[in-house]
Amino acid sequence: MTIVLYEKLPEGQLLRLGERAWDDQLIQALNVANFILVGGKEYEMIEGRLNLDLHVFELLLVKAGSEGGGSKE
Repeated sequence: MTIVLYEKLPEGQLLRLGERAWDDQLIQALNVANFILVGGKEYEMIEGRLNLDLHVFELLLVKAGSEGGGSKE
């Protein structure tokens, strides 16, 4: 399955971080993981959406330690 990663920025916009192919084991790990590392940065997973129109699973992320979506940097 293809996973598309989006970061929610402080202003509310979405930044597409990338697209990756995940196998069944990684998909199952979503049930127990709250945080993921992407490009050396830690993100909290806040929501997922199955997009049947595009045949992808979309994950909405915020940088770890940020409040209200996105980092304060």
